[in-house]
Amino acid sequence: MAQHHRVEDDLIQQPNDCKAFCLKYFCEGQRLEASLEEKMKAEKVEWTVKYRKQRAPASPKMSRTRRIRTTSRLAMLIPFLLVHVVWWTAFIRWDSWHKFTDKVGQMDKYKHLLRSDVKPWYMSVTMVFGSMVAGMTSEGGASVAFPVMTLAMDVKPHVAKQFSYMIQSVGMTAAAFVILYMQVRVEWKSITYCSIGGMVGLIYGLEEIAPVLTPPYAKMYFVVIWGSFAASLYYLNRIHGRKVYLVLDPKHLPEIWKSADLTPYWWANLVLNWKALVLLAAGFIGGIFTSFAGSGIDICSFSVLTLLFRVSEKTATPTSVVLMAINTVIAMCYCKWMMREGLEALAWEFFTVCAPIVVIGAPLGSVVGSYVHRLVLATFVYVTDFVQLVGALIVVRPWSDHKCNKDGERVPHGSAGRWRGTNCEPVHLCWTSALLFASGLIAFYIFQLAGEKLMERNARIEKEVLGDGDPGDVEVAEKAADDESPVSAVVVAPGI
Repeated sequence: MAQHHRVEDDLIQQPNDCKAFCLKYFCEGQRLEASLEEKMKAEKVEWTVKYRKQRAPASPKMSRTRRIRTTSRLAMLIPFLLVHVVWWTAFIRWDSWHKFTDKVGQMDKYKHLLRSDVKPWYMSVTMVFGSMVAGMTSEGGASVAFPVMTLAMDVKPHVAKQFSYMIQSVGMTAAAFVILYMQVRVEWKSITYCSIGGMVGLIYGLEEIAPVLTPPYAKMYFVVIWGSFAASLYYLNRIHGRKVYLVLDPKHLPEIWKSADLTPYWWANLVLNWKALVLLAAGFIGGIFTSFAGSGIDICSFSVLTLLFRVSEKTATPTSVVLMAINTVIAMCYCKWMMREGLEALAWEFFTVCAPIVVIGAPLGSVVGSYVHRLVLATFVYVTDFVQLVGALIVVRPWSDHKCNKDGERVPHGSAGRWRGTNCEPVHLCWTSALLFASGLIAFYIFQLAGEKLMERNARIEKEVLGDGDPGDVEVAEKAADDESPVSAVVVAPGI
């Protein structure tokens, strides 16, 4: 059965009430890998599989829901047991329960790194929400942990960044395991190319950029970049009837990916394909963002897939989770063994009280996110990025000389003192942050325009390969996809 439909058909068939709204947006169903779809059609599934609800087929003659077996419970149980057995054994053995309530902000070795009244259990509560966001959306746990630690707790950005690496190496890896074990659809080309570019960008950023980026700059640059992306994604989803793909390289239309080849040789086109080069560049830039903010490669991949290549959020979101899991483990290992300062002891203090929480929240978020409508996932991105941006403006106050240079030297200035130091210059921070936000809007808008041109080009390819008819006619493309493959790559997406 092809996985595509017109959402407008659902609106016609369902009554306009609260139940219909919940069914559409929160019980949509999962997008599964082709191999699992084939097994389900042949009813050849393993003993591990339980029941789940899948998206309704397009035909009104078929039931809206059907019972098929799934591995979600077992997928969540495996990482849960691995982490909790180790964690409970260690905490009981060394009687470490005090780590939740230690006043780390008042300890001499930590007091210069955070606010004095901070206790580790604050982050335990934060990561209940943060881990769910990490598993459900395209933004890693750092999208919650980094701004909360740096803005609310006044933790130094390099400590917040290292904590983000460490906690995501557990939570995001557990979420990625659930996604892969359940065979939720992901975009493997994005994972491959972005990981390669991301590893290079991450190492370069850790060595050259992160050490010279002071805390106010790291805080503001992180939120303005993704604030501009959220605005662009919101605008894109206002386009009604927008056509999106489930994958970059649909199996029934391999010509769509091959059309980007730059040479006549297949082995050279593994790299010399302009789509591959775009993914490599997105991974490199995302790796640099990850080097100073704890995350970034996930949202870079997500933005390129959704804005430029018009891949559905239902595929782009689990793809970003798997991608972040890979790269955050690389980042943590590099900081631990390849950098002179290693991992901060304070980051370990927070990690020990959050690890058993994220191994539950992130996988659970992945399962929940695999069921809900793609616009619900997009809304989480809007809200998270907007709250981060507003919070940074309130806390950092980049226009304020006092806030900007509070780590500098206080010198007399009239009746009141002022701060002078190398932390940052308010004017410079304001205009560079504004420039980054505007540049992000322009770049993402260009992505959108390029995406429209690319969709027109794809439509011509569909017409050439699938037969006569209007290349922009989604009905023709969907019918041909039904005939060609059980794994259709076309969805017609509604506006909000």
